[in-house]
Amino acid sequence: MKKKFKFKQLLNEYRSYFYELQYIDEVLKDGNEEFEIYYRRYCADNDIDIVGLNKTHATRVEQAFSNSTTLAESVKKKMRENEFDSKHLFRQMARKFHPDALSIDDPRKEEYEDAFKKAVNAIDEGRWGELFDVADRYNLDLDNYEEINKSLRLDIGRIKGDIKHRQDSYAWLLHQCNDNIACKENVVKKFLKHLFNI
Repeated sequence: MKKKFKFKQLLNEYRSYFYELQYIDEVLKDGNEEFEIYYRRYCADNDIDIVGLNKTHATRVEQAFSNSTTLAESVKKKMRENEFDSKHLFRQMARKFHPDALSIDDPRKEEYEDAFKKAVNAIDEGRWGELFDVADRYNLDLDNYEEINKSLRLDIGRIKGDIKHRQDSYAWLLHQCNDNIACKENVVKKFLKHLFNI
């Protein structure tokens, strides 16, 4: 029973971080464009030749943007090494949610199809928090809470890493400045220092 309560606690923690990540991603949809506009305007106002700098530092620019992708991929690969054995849970979900398991006029058909799709994608990508979220919402039987909790902890670590990675982005830092011009200029200066060492 103690492990089941721990599961509930970890799942709530996962959900909290998941929604935080969704919020950050929503902010960054516009935030990346806002940063680009502000950065270009700052460079124009201060006679900084972006095109020339990009050409001169092409290798450095490429490395700066590829390093974060490489790091993210290596973390994901490490996560996949600790796979959760989802066969038992998947069989339960297939029996309950599979589109063929319900009649065409069943009012739950669309909802269950979405749940099944979400579960399959979660298994394929090793996003165990999402899988356990579906299982919990539909009261599916979970066993081996020790393994489940271990997988949830790994997923919480991954999602916290994703949050940190996005919050370290210049677009997020600029967004945090709100209307503080000095703060925004400092963010752009840091970006120029990081990218071009100027």
